[in-house]
Amino acid sequence: MAAAHCKLISFDMHITDTLECDLLVLGSGMAGLSAAACAAEAGKKVVVVEKSETIGGSAILSGGYVWTVPTREKLAYVGNGSPALGAVLIDGYADAIAWLRTRGVHLSSPCDVMYGRGYQIDIVGHLNSCVSSVEHADGLVVRGTTVDSLVMEGGRVVGADTVHPDGVVRVRANHTLLATGGFQADPELRAHHVHPNARSMLLRSNPCSVGDGLRLAQAVGGAMSPSGNTGFYGHLLCEPAVLDHPSKFSLLTQYHSEVSVLLNREGQRFCDESLGDHLNAQETLCQDGATALLVWDQDIEEQHVMRPFVAGIPPVDKFALAVAQGARAAICASVEDVAQSAQSWGFNGAALRATLERFNSDVQHAPERLMPPRTTALVPVARTPLRVMVVQSAITFTHGGVSVDAYARVLDNQRRPVPGLLAAGADVADVFRRGYAGGLALALTFGLHAARYACAH
Repeated sequence: MAAAHCKLISFDMHITDTLECDLLVLGSGMAGLSAAACAAEAGKKVVVVEKSETIGGSAILSGGYVWTVPTREKLAYVGNGSPALGAVLIDGYADAIAWLRTRGVHLSSPCDVMYGRGYQIDIVGHLNSCVSSVEHADGLVVRGTTVDSLVMEGGRVVGADTVHPDGVVRVRANHTLLATGGFQADPELRAHHVHPNARSMLLRSNPCSVGDGLRLAQAVGGAMSPSGNTGFYGHLLCEPAVLDHPSKFSLLTQYHSEVSVLLNREGQRFCDESLGDHLNAQETLCQDGATALLVWDQDIEEQHVMRPFVAGIPPVDKFALAVAQGARAAICASVEDVAQSAQSWGFNGAALRATLERFNSDVQHAPERLMPPRTTALVPVARTPLRVMVVQSAITFTHGGVSVDAYARVLDNQRRPVPGLLAAGADVADVFRRGYAGGLALALTFGLHAARYACAH
């Protein structure tokens, strides 16, 4: 996939053609194409503009698990986001799954995913089917096309000026939907809105999501979340890690950090690891050097590493894979050996050894003394051999972004809707904050929600 920012066209560019439609969708991932198909089914003419030469965005790189938590209360606990926006996800999930079934999308049997439930779907088949629905309704899915700017008339967004090798086309629409996938692929936006260390962090998604939706929205008065949401969904990977193919996203991810021990360069624990690897990735990013040391024992290796993280995905020896590509990792016969390896990698070995010994004692005899506290996984990391690995954070999508209301309408700094402009998927801010409850479900529910609003108005 081509990685590029929106092309900037000079202000004297010549419009070579004009196209009319009911709904203009910018982005062809899960949110954009689901919205486009929904509107096409309702008899609307839809134009989808995709900057890459291929459709799918980050969705097509995923495992295809459409899952979330069952209740608003659970989402408030694990997601920490806006209750009103979270309700769109939770209340719309059952209907979204039913919509997939009506379209003949293959779904697995219900399965547990993290702390929720959902289905693995044929993600490629679904996205291709959405393209067919748009085209069968006399719409277009245009690839290799960028967006110069949104078009405003009378205070309302009425479409966009798009740039294709064949020329500049003004697409006029009753509503325009931003579904460009977030800003995780832009180092400067990450550094500014997530953390200074995020400038150099690994990208665990498609390289085209560089904040186009955010920039376009802001240019017409749209706002970012007023709460300054620095959260993101990502995971811990070995360090170094070469992500030269999407298949390595999962193969090099150390999901088992939530039952292991994480230590910073000072040799101290710095978070409640048991809250989840996706949260550990956020905490690790903020540490000195944006790295941490992950330590686990033979029990964890057998019970977690060598068992599927999600049902249906065969386990692999991630330690061996990491070592094979040069990761800083070792198999140790004792805590003393762990400390020596850590010292050689720039960690405080003596302090680290003391922290591990204190952790193993406290979880067995006085767990209330653990600092930071540990919610679950109150077991020692003691059965040899011990495994130790330097890990780093990798980002999949941002939790901050364009401010919207519960109708998916983009809001300005006064919390007023920008007429004619909607947003869905990872372009939307504050459905999640620190936590996470399913990226594909977020994209699907908000995409359908936005499309139905556009069709009704």
